[in-house]
Amino acid sequence: MRVIFFQNIKGVGQIGDIKNVADGYARNFLLPKGLAKIATVDAEKQAETLKAKRELEALNRKERGLALIKKMEGMELHIKEDANDQGHLYGSVNEKMIVKALRDQKIDVMGENINLPEHIKSIGEHEVEIEFHPEARTKVKVIVTSV
Repeated sequence: MRVIFFQNIKGVGQIGDIKNVADGYARNFLLPKGLAKIATVDAEKQAETLKAKRELEALNRKERGLALIKKMEGMELHIKEDANDQGHLYGSVNEKMIVKALRDQKIDVMGENINLPEHIKSIGEHEVEIEFHPEARTKVKVIVTSV
């Protein structure tokens, strides 16, 4: 079934894309949740508008990301957590904690911008990648210390 996407769905489609998907996936998931709509001639015109809007937003996100990257140059984030004598954290440092530390530094990011393959579970210095756009990414040093 040909559908037009109204929201980004990772690995499937982005806003304004027209793609063929399995009938059951469209009927049971995409259409009831309003994530997509059956592709008709009128809807295809709407898809072009959505795609242009998506591309403009991506360009704006890239420009904002490049500006934030300049502000973040050489930045170190200090996070304090409980740890045992061997330096292992009782909990872990996750995306939310990094977002909070960045917002304390007046850098507005969202959790989805932080590429953290796994939560930080030990004290010390760790590099964390922050991606605003595929062409606007940087690394920040996160220093985790014991309380």
